[in-house]
Amino acid sequence: MMILKKIFFVGIVLFFGCTLAQHCFGQEGKLRFYVGTYTVPSFPGKGIYAAEFDVADGSFSDAKLLYETAFPAFLIRHPKKPLVYAIGEVWDTQKGPVHVFEIEPASGGLRHLQTQTVPGLGPTHLSVCSGKNGESLVVACYGSGNVVALPILPDGTLGGAASSMQPQGSGPNKARQEGPHAHGAYFDGKTVYVPDLGTDKVMLYDIDLKTSTLSPHSQSFVAMPPGSGPRHLDFADGGKRIYVINELDSTVSLLTRNAAGLWEVVQSVSTLPKEVFASPETLAKLNNSTAEIAVHPSGKFVYASNRGHDSVAVFSVEERSGKITLIQTESTRGKTPRHFAIAPGGRWLLAANQDSGSVFAYRIDPESGRLTPVGDGLSVGGAVCILF
Repeated sequence: MMILKKIFFVGIVLFFGCTLAQHCFGQEGKLRFYVGTYTVPSFPGKGIYAAEFDVADGSFSDAKLLYETAFPAFLIRHPKKPLVYAIGEVWDTQKGPVHVFEIEPASGGLRHLQTQTVPGLGPTHLSVCSGKNGESLVVACYGSGNVVALPILPDGTLGGAASSMQPQGSGPNKARQEGPHAHGAYFDGKTVYVPDLGTDKVMLYDIDLKTSTLSPHSQSFVAMPPGSGPRHLDFADGGKRIYVINELDSTVSLLTRNAAGLWEVVQSVSTLPKEVFASPETLAKLNNSTAEIAVHPSGKFVYASNRGHDSVAVFSVEERSGKITLIQTESTRGKTPRHFAIAPGGRWLLAANQDSGSVFAYRIDPESGRLTPVGDGLSVGGAVCILF
């Protein structure tokens, strides 16, 4: 009887493991991924694409257009269900679209389920907030600066906007920080963190998942360096550390909790080589701005993209303190790397170059974290987001 139980358990594990793997893997050794694009003549994408990446040699299949739509600039997967959510970063309406797709198990294609709208201008980022009391989708709207929560219904579609938070303030950069500009939304299981480029703050919100209601957290925000322009972030060390990428001053900041339990900035490091940021003339000519950040699954490395320098910065992490040291800046072999993604397993990084319409692969050294370019890349017009 015990042997039969073990066989049954192993069978169940293998069945569900293979079912989940089908959503990521196509043919053996090939990872499926989606590409979100900008859709204007200068960035000639047409919508959401799919392609396969061969983990053996770093090659790509041709990209296939799955769904034609305007500016699907950021895509995320539901953590438990075969669903993809995509924003439409449109600027001609105060009702920005959010698209819901079901992943087709065999083909990896996307079946459109719904388009819902959010009360905000220029939605740019979104996050699934999932818990035992319910699920919500939180959307950051860059243009209007507000953050919107929508209920996720049992079938994965979205109800209408349930709540919206509108911060106030500005920053010293008059051209970019005239008002709030929410650029990301991240959920750690309890709290929603929103990097606000316009106010130099990371806003903190509580969320009632039963009603999708946002409210100010007990620590309403983390003050970032003036003029830094916080854009995106990633969690590390089981949520005890946060790494924030700052668009306007090309830095990465480490946040930890102080003795009072409040988040604070303990380090900020340039994403550019010393010879670049130490020269005002070179820095001004480069006109660099940062974009994406990701912590390696091992927690030993942090990656950040530079637009202008057109590179991915690699940082090593000091295990005890979490402080980072820049060890490499590797060319993305294209222009304006708005986004990159680390492949499942942590062995590969794919970088999407917006202006040159290309995706390139890099092998990650498991010991040092350094990147090695591999292969000839993939052509996708206006590539701005990668989702495995």
